[in-house]
Amino acid sequence: MDTALLVSLIGFAFISTGTPGPNNLLLMSSGALFGWRRTMPHLSGVLLGFAVINTSAVFGLGTVVDQWPWLLTLVRIGGASWLAWLSVRFFRAAFAHSSDGDKTETALISRPFRFMEAVFFQWINPKVIVTTLSAAGAYIAIAGLAWQRAIIIVSVFLVAGLITCSAWMIAGDALNRSMTTSRAAPFVNAAMGMLIVVTSLYILID
Repeated sequence: MDTALLVSLIGFAFISTGTPGPNNLLLMSSGALFGWRRTMPHLSGVLLGFAVINTSAVFGLGTVVDQWPWLLTLVRIGGASWLAWLSVRFFRAAFAHSSDGDKTETALISRPFRFMEAVFFQWINPKVIVTTLSAAGAYIAIAGLAWQRAIIIVSVFLVAGLITCSAWMIAGDALNRSMTTSRAAPFVNAAMGMLIVVTSLYILID
């Protein structure tokens, strides 16, 4: 294995997973709203979903996308619609909390991403799709066999993603600890709802 190519892959993985994007922004918002413990299923789903797409990219996902580009359009519309529905729940939580201060109602409306939601979200995240396809093409020479490339690329991205995405989540948790929950929760709910709306628009027009 080419050491220089591996070092390049590691750098690419950390830059790709560490820069702002839908996953990191949502993880930070979730950490701020719910704390890192309740956000762990979200983080785990991100890592697994990314690994699945990474593996698919190595084994020819790009060819499928080139042959049936309408599949991406279908997935984007469906995913953006689901995110829009999710954003409504956060806005409802913000207004419910502001109007009557009922924390029970807020808890029922607003919640972290579930594990499988985070997994499926990776398939409508344009940054993930572009990153995985780019890595599969740029580092094809890192190993002779596809399964070997998949192990190397997925492992590097898994470690990089665990470190960088956890940092965003913990940063959100630090924000959570520094604010008064009863007063800040409506604003954080509204902010996360707005962030999800922006993310859904980004997915549609990217």
